[in-house]
Amino acid sequence: MADRRLVCLAALALAFTGCGGGEARPPQQGTHASGAGGSGGSGGSGGTGGTPPPAQGRVLTGADDGFAGRLTVGQTARLRLPLPEGGPEPTAEGDAVLLIRISNVTGTGHREWELRAVHPGTTRIRIPRPSTPTPATLTLTVT
Repeated sequence: MADRRLVCLAALALAFTGCGGGEARPPQQGTHASGAGGSGGSGGSGGTGGTPPPAQGRVLTGADDGFAGRLTVGQTARLRLPLPEGGPEPTAEGDAVLLIRISNVTGTGHREWELRAVHPGTTRIRIPRPSTPTPATLTLTVT
């Protein structure tokens, strides 16, 4: 009986986190070297006419300041920040990407948001940083 409950909980966790969608995720990296020029230094494109690297499946953080990536409608990425509950929230400028808060049921001390592409356009996400008055900025272009 306990095994059946564990399987049900695991299935629920996959359903709520979006895991198991059949697409391979790129390995998670701590930082992305895309700051200058916006041509996507760590993406696979490496300067193919200024096309930003794909953001699908990436877990972005405040260390990704200057990241410029692309999504297609329906794709998602994540934003994970070590901000306390009730602290400052990231903001979205533009309406191509929805910034959806994910509940933290594990108590990890991090807060997380889903970045969901909803229609073509550009959205700039500003991330508050406690150590500096200037927020980190991520730019997502949706096609």
